[in-house]
Amino acid sequence: MTYRERTTVARDDLCLAYQEWGSDKDPVILTLHGFGVSGHMFDEFSQRSAGRYHLINLDQRGHGDSEWASDGDYTREAFVDDVEAVRESLGFETVVLMGHSMGGLNAVEYTVQHPERVSALILVDVGPEAAKEGVDNIMRFTRGPDELDFDDFVSNAMRFNTRRTEENIRERMRHRLRPLENGKWTWKFDKRFREGEGAVRSGSGMSSEELWAQFRALAPPVLLVRGEQSDILSQEVAERLVAEMGRARLVVVPKAGHSVPGDNPDGFTSAIFEFLMDMESESFSVASEKSIPIPKDIEELRQNWRARDRGLPGMTLRASIAVVLAGVAAVGALLFLRSPGTQVSWGRISIGSLMRMVMARMGNRGHRGHGV
Repeated sequence: MTYRERTTVARDDLCLAYQEWGSDKDPVILTLHGFGVSGHMFDEFSQRSAGRYHLINLDQRGHGDSEWASDGDYTREAFVDDVEAVRESLGFETVVLMGHSMGGLNAVEYTVQHPERVSALILVDVGPEAAKEGVDNIMRFTRGPDELDFDDFVSNAMRFNTRRTEENIRERMRHRLRPLENGKWTWKFDKRFREGEGAVRSGSGMSSEELWAQFRALAPPVLLVRGEQSDILSQEVAERLVAEMGRARLVVVPKAGHSVPGDNPDGFTSAIFEFLMDMESESFSVASEKSIPIPKDIEELRQNWRARDRGLPGMTLRASIAVVLAGVAAVGALLFLRSPGTQVSWGRISIGSLMRMVMARMGNRGHRGHGV
């Protein structure tokens, strides 16, 4: 399988390039790459997927073979407008949207704005928080010398990512660099990104809390793919994120860093295929993937509630739960009130009076604890 080079026009007549793989009769996957690269970062995945899916690997504005924004607008809103323009121009009603790193944040923003256009969302090594060390590593690599011999760029890339073969890195750099008239090579992505603060407008300006809330607001099913050796997305953040999103699954791909699709293309492809096949068969489940386990005692209570509901004809489940909770509260109150200094006559005491005594007792303890 190979790809076809295509172009389309987005906002403000900006020309965007993309690589098209597979048949237009198959389900569409629209991919958004990370910072400084291009749609070719998904080449290995596309080679493995083109017989099953129709892939549109977009070179986002200012990257790859797409045009640079003349006004330096690389805000998330501009990227999102581009994605919608591409979708409309190609006539897709819905897509599976896949985004890596920067592209993942753009994919999240697009999905929040256009949830009806995204049948499923795949986020690759991206979350509402990024490890500073990993971000600094990327900045050092992409903000190094602007003009070098091709072999020098390859050598730098091999030091940056030791998981790849030299052959693979040469192929990837061929898509990330362009030749100059002086015989040197330079990055394809907009050089203003390398000029420091203020040269371009980028990002969204959202706070960390707002970004977490945006991820939690995602409506379609989500697959979060993390590279096992990633220095960008920590396992802790990935697990918390999946736990807080409604319909989400986490897969950790072994022997992969931040650039998961190319570091371990077989493992990455397998994770994507399993997720999409579950979606197609309507068997997508997140229960086994949740990172917050249900305590055994809570699960036992739930089982008891269900058993009680089946064994008591005419009693609703809500009433059954109320009985169990009242019993638990009474036992807890008994143990609490048997502490020194508590005098209770147990002959004719009700649950209501018992709980009032508990609350009064707790209030007294709270005052003493604060020295009042």
